[in-house]
Amino acid sequence: MIDGAVLDIDGTVARGRKALPGALEALAELRARGVRYAFFTNDNQSPVARWVDKLAAMGIDAAPGEVVTSALVAAEAVAELHPGRPVLAVGNVGLTEALQAKGIDLVGWEEADRAEVVVMGKDPAFDQGRLEIVCRAIWGGAEFVATNADPKVPVAEGFAPGTGPMIEAVAYATGVAPLVTGKPSPWAGRMAARILGATPRRTVVVGDQLATDIAMGKAAGMRTVLVLTGSSTQADAEAADDTHRPDVVAASIAELPAVIDSWSR
Repeated sequence: MIDGAVLDIDGTVARGRKALPGALEALAELRARGVRYAFFTNDNQSPVARWVDKLAAMGIDAAPGEVVTSALVAAEAVAELHPGRPVLAVGNVGLTEALQAKGIDLVGWEEADRAEVVVMGKDPAFDQGRLEIVCRAIWGGAEFVATNADPKVPVAEGFAPGTGPMIEAVAYATGVAPLVTGKPSPWAGRMAARILGATPRRTVVVGDQLATDIAMGKAAGMRTVLVLTGSSTQADAEAADDTHRPDVVAASIAELPAVIDSWSR
């Protein structure tokens, strides 16, 4: 009953630089069953090639076409919605490379007043000066697009602030809500389905966050599994409304093959 799986990375198959217990065995079982899978991360700082290398260092084999970042989704959305318009990219190399790959005209900070679109991810150099530049571009009429709005991300030591706090600073100052294209947006679900080539009813989304992973799967009509190795808890799942409530709560991704078996039965 399951042909494809959309797998979150941080908090689901890995934490920091290590694969979570049982992840490698679960992935090997999916491969053996012929279940196609793609890794989908709301990270926007690292390019796909770096993610492929990170996964390989953990013992996880992934082709470039099996990794999706929120930067790739944002680039896809901007190319479709704002073709030919100059873009100010606020972020790291993963975002700029994704936009350049789509042939998008990028403007530098010194010519930000020429930007007709601002695409914002997590920028390690974001400060008061850049905040003012971004706000002025949006006050001047530039469209506001955000890769994602995650408040925090799991790391080896616990959690670190995500892209969301920077996005919220700009939104609060300008009074303009961005178009968020990463998980859980329809843009993200559409890209995941296209990569897997599987129908939503025969696809499962596996992740650790109700507000991103599970919400995307529910909106796309996919099966959903929440794993308790990251941000969301069993209590969170029980209190969630229908748009965020997972079909199954599992201790970890190690239980995924058994969950798929239960659906088949």
